[in-house]
Amino acid sequence: MEPWQHTYKDKLISAEAAAKLVKSGDLVRLHIGKPPIPILDALAKRKGEVENVTVIQCYPLYNHLIWNEPGYEQSFNLVVDYVGVGCRQGMQKHYVDFLPIDYPQYAKQLEDGRTNTWEPDIFFGVVSPPDEKGYCSFGNALWYNKDVAKNAKVFVAEVDPTFIRTHGDNWIHVSEIDYLVEETKPFPVGTAAPPEEERGTLEVIGEFAASLIRDGDTVQMGIGAISEATGLVLMDRNDLGIHSELMTASHVELVKRGVATGQYKTLHKGKAVAAMVVGSADLEYVNNNPAFELYSVLYTNALPTIAAQNHQVAVNSTLALDLTGQAAAESLGPQMYSGIGGQMAFMLGALYSKGGRSIMVLPATAKKGQLSRLVPMLEPGSTLTTPRQYLDFVITEFGIVNLQGKTQRQRAEALISIAHPDFRPELIFARN
Repeated sequence: MEPWQHTYKDKLISAEAAAKLVKSGDLVRLHIGKPPIPILDALAKRKGEVENVTVIQCYPLYNHLIWNEPGYEQSFNLVVDYVGVGCRQGMQKHYVDFLPIDYPQYAKQLEDGRTNTWEPDIFFGVVSPPDEKGYCSFGNALWYNKDVAKNAKVFVAEVDPTFIRTHGDNWIHVSEIDYLVEETKPFPVGTAAPPEEERGTLEVIGEFAASLIRDGDTVQMGIGAISEATGLVLMDRNDLGIHSELMTASHVELVKRGVATGQYKTLHKGKAVAAMVVGSADLEYVNNNPAFELYSVLYTNALPTIAAQNHQVAVNSTLALDLTGQAAAESLGPQMYSGIGGQMAFMLGALYSKGGRSIMVLPATAKKGQLSRLVPMLEPGSTLTTPRQYLDFVITEFGIVNLQGKTQRQRAEALISIAHPDFRPELIFARN
């Protein structure tokens, strides 16, 4: 028996015992996306026992009572730095607060000693079972989990036997984990297919976006149906590269079909690189496949990293766009819908990349054609995600325009030309 195997057994505790480690006033962080559900269940039951416990998670996908039901705020300060479907109801009811952050800035703040959010009292993470040498993987979602784990005062890891292993920097040794919990609860993480009536629109937008991507380019695509539609149209390209915040299902398919070889990448040549692989992707294909590498989001999303990658193309979407090119991708008015993520970093990094370009995609309308997404002014309270000076190409199902070098009036005219025809008269009136 290896030495780490003895250590492993000594570190095993129950989910209830893990939750009991939390004291009043503690700062607690949770694994991105899929939390250690049995531990979160046990922690929620301590409502009324503890006070002023701050709980931070990125992108909650599991619809847990602690996020969405009243009463928990008496014991817990609930915070997210990216809104997921699991907490959207709680955000609307103001049970949950939002932390605006550019992820790579965390690394700089930690280096300068300017924040304690990277040094939680307890980090409740999720890892794979250890390999023969005692190394565990953070599965398909490395993100900043390893950074938090290494800086937490106490790291408690749920061991999930379904977690895949990836190459890159997605490993942590059992000796670096304080406690292990083998209780787990299955939770499928995937992306819902778009409604049938939207698919034609998305395919047209995808075709337009793909027309701007050339053989040998390195591609980033944000999460969502438009990105997947774009990726599927790229199957006839050659030697694409992948450097992205998220590895989408279509990214994985591009590698599987030999389209994304990474042959001409400047950094990580021959490797598809991201901070996370979406749950709807073919994770079995990614599992232990040396073609894929996961690195911390503090690295993948850093402007110097993105700009250093020649011919980097960034494809992202937005909820609304005003006639000067300001993109609101994270909130509907003051109501947070998603988060800052890596959109601005990749849009800006692609513009600084040699031969790079950025592409903003959006359907021209929302609510089954009742509202225009291209608007004279953003709704009051909307959060500006990408400033107008960083908009390059913009695409709807009605065409492609380029905003670089255009005046405000020229930008308005260009954007009106790709708005839905039903809304163009009122947009022209507003422009004048």
